[in-house]
Amino acid sequence: MSGLPLLPSARLAGLLAAAGVGFLWSLELGLALNLALLALVARDATRLLRTPVPTVERRLPGRIDLGEEAEVDVIFGDADGRRGAPPVQDAAPDSERRARGLARPLRIQWTDDPGPGLIRRPDTPHELLLPPGGEAGSSYHLLGAARGHTYMGALHLRVAGPLGLLWRRIRVDRTDPVSVQPGLRALRERRIPGMRPRREPGVHRVRNHEEGREFARLRDYARGDDPRRIDWKATARRGQVIVREFEAERSQSLVLALDAGRLMTEEIEGRARLDHSLGAALLLADAARAHGDAVGVLLFADTVQAWLPPGRHALSRVADVLASVQARRVEPDYPAAFGTLGRRLRRRSLVVLFTDVVDPRTSRTLLAHLSTSARRHLPVLVAIRNVAVEAVAHGIPGRASGTVGAGSPGSAENAGSAENAGAVEDVYRRAAAEELMEERAVALNGVRRQGVMVADVRPDAVMAEVLARYGEVKRRGLL
Repeated sequence: MSGLPLLPSARLAGLLAAAGVGFLWSLELGLALNLALLALVARDATRLLRTPVPTVERRLPGRIDLGEEAEVDVIFGDADGRRGAPPVQDAAPDSERRARGLARPLRIQWTDDPGPGLIRRPDTPHELLLPPGGEAGSSYHLLGAARGHTYMGALHLRVAGPLGLLWRRIRVDRTDPVSVQPGLRALRERRIPGMRPRREPGVHRVRNHEEGREFARLRDYARGDDPRRIDWKATARRGQVIVREFEAERSQSLVLALDAGRLMTEEIEGRARLDHSLGAALLLADAARAHGDAVGVLLFADTVQAWLPPGRHALSRVADVLASVQARRVEPDYPAAFGTLGRRLRRRSLVVLFTDVVDPRTSRTLLAHLSTSARRHLPVLVAIRNVAVEAVAHGIPGRASGTVGAGSPGSAENAGSAENAGAVEDVYRRAAAEELMEERAVALNGVRRQGVMVADVRPDAVMAEVLARYGEVKRRGLL
């Protein structure tokens, strides 16, 4: 903490103006008033500089959802009356406290430095009164504007003197880390009971696999049950039809592979395609952990940026790795990414790859590596559509709006020409969008023909779709 120079207050400016009026009466009166004011300023400065700097505590969440707000509390405490201080008899006597300016409320104006990628709301200074020996605080909201690991900066204080003539500027240096991550709100809101395994008293799991699932219990037959699941021995013992009930196999392996290359920088509905993917990946990681599966992460662009081996990692660990990636306008190195999986992933795993394709020619390398990977693992390709391109391809061409003159033949011709030019441009744009969509569809069909599951989804449906595909894999025992 470092103190900065004292500043005059609005009250001092008013008193200076009033003291200056004394010179209109006589030189002696003017000098006397200004000398008296100078003595008051000196006294205010002395007591203000002797006042201990208040303690400051900033309380904020360690993680904020991208585009969402979180509350930040800032608590000020008397330096001689902070929580956990020694007993009263060991503290400064009242006379000394009064001499040091402690036996009065401190008027504090403060503002916070949100740091890169964070926005303070409201972006205005706060003011409060700190009682002697006590604490006071206020709060504001912090917007996570840019994904990644960032920090809160310094707090800037202005403490008023006892007479209100001066402000003391104080900088409190703090570096509180904050991680801005996509998908946290969706994680809280979209956790669905069906994705969490039920644990009922008396249920013992036996590793008797059927279609990749684990035997959970015996129960009475209900209409609609698969007759192949009837347990004839239990039926004979109990005298009624009994069926075997299974649940999805646990302790399997999931790898979230995210492309951070050129195609993932494209903005869709105000967010980069990568950010849509990260939110879905975090939600899928939570679902897999709930099932007891091991979760790993692979981030890559023109090189492999991060590798987290599959394990029982805390969700915060997975989220921190995902938040660290930044999309760049480079071509993704699929050979390096799949080479990493081949070397480090020995166990058959579900590999969910978040990327996109443009056409069969440019996706040839991806297709080859997906085909090879499918021999050992179960790859799922998640491709997020560009809804803006779809809107152009499916929409009605727009019309250029022009102002037509009042009956002027020349202006009417110009307006007509501009409208025709706009219509022609719309036709070309629509044709180009349709061609892009067709080429993309051909490329995705090529991926499907290799036996790879494909989720071709809109950005608003990607979270639900990846959960549905994961549930399908577990339900059908595909892994």
